[in-house]
Amino acid sequence: MMRFRTFALALVVISLGTFAPAEAQTGVSKWSFVPAGRTERFGHAEALVAAPVAFAREPAIDFAHYKDLSNGRIRNSRLVDKRTGSTDVYLQVPVLHGMVTLWQVLRFSDVQHAADGTETFTGKLVSGNVRAAEMTFTIRPAGAGRSVVECNLLITPQFPAPQSAVDAELRDAAEGAVRAIALRAERTYALVAPPAVTATVVAGDP
Repeated sequence: MMRFRTFALALVVISLGTFAPAEAQTGVSKWSFVPAGRTERFGHAEALVAAPVAFAREPAIDFAHYKDLSNGRIRNSRLVDKRTGSTDVYLQVPVLHGMVTLWQVLRFSDVQHAADGTETFTGKLVSGNVRAAEMTFTIRPAGAGRSVVECNLLITPQFPAPQSAVDAELRDAAEGAVRAIALRAERTYALVAPPAVTATVVAGDP
């Protein structure tokens, strides 16, 4: 039994650590919580992004290239269906040196736009070899050339595992997602952002 629990927990740890940033970012926080009206514990993370909402949205909805944000944790990510109002995304994650493959199809809603500029979209489990999965991204403006990207993540494994361990991995995976999105958004924005305007004082000017 102990060997089974260790094996199961290893699967949870590896599979939940899907997103991993290439570089560290600042302004990131994370915690666990139970959303209003729910009973499941989600991992939450948010990052302040030095780029507008549109630049953070681009990598967040680039579902087919989620594997490129995952630092090798995702073997395959592809669109399997696109219809009015939703997109189905297939994710394949090898674990234990490829001996086991975890897979899931998440159905993501189209981006919802609020009057204050906040954008939200959610992916929910359609099929897979996990018991439950859900991922919500929220991107909101935070001043000129700035935004905040948030991720709420739920994964319920089919294996027994301590809730504290699952909580920690959900928090870390959500943190990795927002870090990776922030990094991609900031790199893209840096290529097109207008240069900062600075005042120059010439000697002898009044």
